[in-house]
Amino acid sequence: MDDLTTLREKLTALDEEERRMAVIGLACHPIATAREGLFVAMGDGSWRVRKEAVNKLLDMAPDDGTVDGLIALLASSENAGLRNSAVEALERLGTRAVPLLLEHLKDPDHDVRKFVVDILGNIGDRSCIPGIVTCLEDPDANVSAAAAENLGKIGDSRAVQPLLAALASRDVWFRYSILGALARIGEPLSVAVLAPLTADNLLRRPVFECMGAVGGREAVPLLVDGIFDRIRAVRETAASALIKLRERLSVEDAGELDARLVGLRGTPGIDVLVANLDSPDQSVRESLVGLLAIIGDERAALPLLQGCRDERIRRLCLKGFRAMGERGMAVLRTAFASGDDDEKAIIMHLWGEMGFAPAAPQLREGMRSDRAVMRRAAVVAAGKIGLAEAAGEIGELLDNADPEVRDGAVAALVRLAAVARESVEAVAQTLGTSGDADRRRDATRLYAALSDAERLALLVKDENPVVRRSALTALAGLRLPATLGSIAMALVDEDPDVRIAAATGLGEVDGAAAVDPLILSLNDDDPWVRCAAVRSLGRIGGERSLDAIEGLFSQAEGVVLITVLETLAGMSGERAMAVVKRGLENPDEEVVKTAIAILSRVGESWVDECRERLISHPHWDVRCTFIRTMAHLLGGEAVPHLKRALASEEDELVRREIRDMLGRYQYVQS
Repeated sequence: MDDLTTLREKLTALDEEERRMAVIGLACHPIATAREGLFVAMGDGSWRVRKEAVNKLLDMAPDDGTVDGLIALLASSENAGLRNSAVEALERLGTRAVPLLLEHLKDPDHDVRKFVVDILGNIGDRSCIPGIVTCLEDPDANVSAAAAENLGKIGDSRAVQPLLAALASRDVWFRYSILGALARIGEPLSVAVLAPLTADNLLRRPVFECMGAVGGREAVPLLVDGIFDRIRAVRETAASALIKLRERLSVEDAGELDARLVGLRGTPGIDVLVANLDSPDQSVRESLVGLLAIIGDERAALPLLQGCRDERIRRLCLKGFRAMGERGMAVLRTAFASGDDDEKAIIMHLWGEMGFAPAAPQLREGMRSDRAVMRRAAVVAAGKIGLAEAAGEIGELLDNADPEVRDGAVAALVRLAAVARESVEAVAQTLGTSGDADRRRDATRLYAALSDAERLALLVKDENPVVRRSALTALAGLRLPATLGSIAMALVDEDPDVRIAAATGLGEVDGAAAVDPLILSLNDDDPWVRCAAVRSLGRIGGERSLDAIEGLFSQAEGVVLITVLETLAGMSGERAMAVVKRGLENPDEEVVKTAIAILSRVGESWVDECRERLISHPHWDVRCTFIRTMAHLLGGEAVPHLKRALASEEDELVRREIRDMLGRYQYVQS
């Protein structure tokens, strides 16, 4: 082991790796003598050296003198890397550093005070709330603003009253920070406290944002007025806040808000809301669309039509058209006449979703279009509105060259099965006897819609495995006990995908009669068939199913064993969990990780029994997984075990995980 003098000299070497190795060497000395060298390394020009220094320092269980030394480094304005390393180390020390950090909230250096406040906020320990509260009165504007922001970050309701008192300040930007903190804490507030602040144009935006987070029904009038504010940014914030507030209101209060918004229908202000839909902010656009959807004013129809091009807000736009009703449909019919094909396709989609039967002529025309996008939109909409008289035209599209159009035609006929049964049966019979396997597969969808188990049973014997699989899935979906024999016979099919469909289907058909054939499938050559059989046995449940799954445990491996564990988790019960616990002894690390994840859902009673074995598991990822799980389940009680694990762990990735957990939970008992 090199002496300290030699190691300090190596910290100034030109070679980065030599400097990093010097840091590792310093970690072999007592922290009281090594820390100054580590502090030097924390300001190194290489991030690798700085990172190594921080990690080694934290591994050495820093004492108060070391923590004080780290805090002193916050004044190193000439070396940003050193200051940032000190911040990282203090934050990772967590609650261990809090008492000494609190002593520096009155540091003469205002930059240090701000860093300390930010570090305390990132640590998030609630014991520091009183100390940070005192900084709301700090003479430095940056420190007081940081205090407000970090009180919001910690989110403790004890900070609310001091923050409200600090609103008396005349500093607009300080008030801005306070309002943001109150919104983040989320403690309900009386609007009477916030309303007077709206007199200041600079504060209207943060006030509305705060109301959206902490206001109640009494905030509704102010926010509704706010969506028509003369300043666009304020209008957008009020709109977003109103939507957020609505999500928190009771059903009754939300209904009153909706009624108030509907009352805006026909007023000049709607044009202002519509104009704001060009906002580059996606969340703002979603909020505005949400409001316009509730209001249901037809002036928003065309903008909402364009909004339908965006899948993220299409559902909200559709809600708006539902609110408009016939008025919105009239606008769409006018727009359809002059729209391009893409726009017409969207309009037909809306007609289908609305079940707008008067659009039948346009839909039949659309099915004859030379554009595939038009034909598909038209045929799908025809199915949704129940256009039974067009069943023949829809059937003709099954010969279309475009696969999406054909698929849309099948989907439409599936919907029409209830209202045009004879027409759909005729089409299904034609498809079912076709020489084209794709058409026979489409026939299975139609027979499923017609609940024709007899025809589906015939297609289960089709020469094409894709057709057989589709027929099995459809037959199982009928959930008829009489179909069990046809499905079970497919368990010996030559195609594994068909056997998978059969094993899966048996789990959907009620009855203990499915258990015996599924147990036989546990011996299938294909692991995915065995997985499907295990899942189906789990769905059926019962002692015989559990016996079979438990019997498979000792001989299964890989994906089958993982499926066994996941299925047992769904079956629950002490017996099932006992089998899952046996998975911790498996040599496959993925199996062990799965068992850990399952056991973590049922509590921590298993942790003590299995801790030593899992902390010393040969695979690093298992050790990491268990360490995270143990810390999550035990909280601060995991600290002694984490310390012991850190002392014996050699893998740096696992050590980092342990250090992170210690930083989060260390000393929480105090």
